[in-house]
Amino acid sequence: MISVEAFDEVFVLIVAANEVAQLVETRRADGRAYGVICMAEGLADMCPPEQRPQAVDEHGNAVLGSTMICRQLAEATEKRLAETTGGSVKVRYKQVGYEARCTRPTAYDVILGSELGVGACRALVDEGLNGVMVSVEGQFDLRYVPFADLIDPNTLLTKLRFIERDSDFYRLARALEYR
Repeated sequence: MISVEAFDEVFVLIVAANEVAQLVETRRADGRAYGVICMAEGLADMCPPEQRPQAVDEHGNAVLGSTMICRQLAEATEKRLAETTGGSVKVRYKQVGYEARCTRPTAYDVILGSELGVGACRALVDEGLNGVMVSVEGQFDLRYVPFADLIDPNTLLTKLRFIERDSDFYRLARALEYR
């Protein structure tokens, strides 16, 4: 697995490519000439300015998939492997979208989706609210967050919130993963 540190704000594609190339060589030495590396397209947002996405959506948010960061990493890894091994290794990339998420929902997905649906109905019908995001907190208690609280007033872009790795939510998500 590629360390998060390789993708911090001083992201250098060559550092990641070197790490992937080492992983490929380690697996090959172990008799495994195959593997899968998954990258979040959000990593493109951590690239230096010249590698960041230029395209924006209707809300002014960067279209992270436009950087084709997976293609860039695959090409850089192929180049690095050619330099270190003298041979040719094909590194394929696949930028997946909705088709990768067409799996059966987990029990957690069903509960959360149902609670958010009920919350949306309650916000409109029971509370008369508009311009809010329906969320849950604690024991799936409904929470209505005004859109104004979600937007950075200086940039008018959605504020980024990251899930803390030591949080209960993160641990729950990992526990519910298919193994």
